[in-house]
Amino acid sequence: MKRREFGQKLGGAVVGAALVPSATASAQAATHGVNTLMHVGGDYHSVAGRNGITSRENLEYNLRHGVKHLTAQIRNRPKNGGWDADELKRIKDDCDRYGVILEAIRMDAEYITLPKGAERDGQLDTIIGNIRKAADIGVKIITYHWTVIPIRRNGRAPGRGGSTPSAGRAT
Repeated sequence: MKRREFGQKLGGAVVGAALVPSATASAQAATHGVNTLMHVGGDYHSVAGRNGITSRENLEYNLRHGVKHLTAQIRNRPKNGGWDADELKRIKDDCDRYGVILEAIRMDAEYITLPKGAERDGQLDTIIGNIRKAADIGVKIITYHWTVIPIRRNGRAPGRGGSTPSAGRAT
């Protein structure tokens, strides 16, 4: 077989295969569906309305935009820093009522900079208790954010559309 004939036969075979789907191609097409490994999530940085992350306004806003997973931050804490189990249950119930998944809770990370000692040990005991409380309501992810250099947002700057986003400046 000459090279030119080989190319013509190969080209014809590729075109023919493209026109007649194989059993493998149809099996692959049948297995494609909803991506369960990735999803859109919302968090405590962006809350619609003024009544909190699990308010009716915020949950409806998120659902309108396809957000069905939330990460909450617990702001009202007793003096010892532990999360209020009743507040966690209320947040979970609010999410359940709207079909939203309370996926994660953000914890504070100040304990990272504490020197070894009783204060840090107390913080770690509180964190262990918080993790247990989250597990009790079915939350599987605890997040934290810590930076060596603090992010300073101590000013405002003009933005697009008349907005005035926060801006940082060196101090």
